[in-house]
Amino acid sequence: MKKVTFNLSKFLKKAYYDDGKGLMQTQTRSFMNCSKQKMDSGSGAQEAFFTCLKEYQDLSGGEWKFKYATGVKEK
Repeated sequence: MKKVTFNLSKFLKKAYYDDGKGLMQTQTRSFMNCSKQKMDSGSGAQEAFFTCLKEYQDLSGGEWKFKYATGVKEK
């Protein structure tokens, strides 16, 4: 009988990438997570968009990306 192995890490979504395409995916995911968190807290779509954009510009992208990449709310 053939032994079947299951590689769970193959199916997990990575939060960070190294290449150019991955950078865009990470930033897009981060921006969507930020917008979703802002809208869940009661902001409108346009207000959430501009709040996330201002946060991104103030934090110059680096720290902002790690803050929202996983989609988990910080307390």
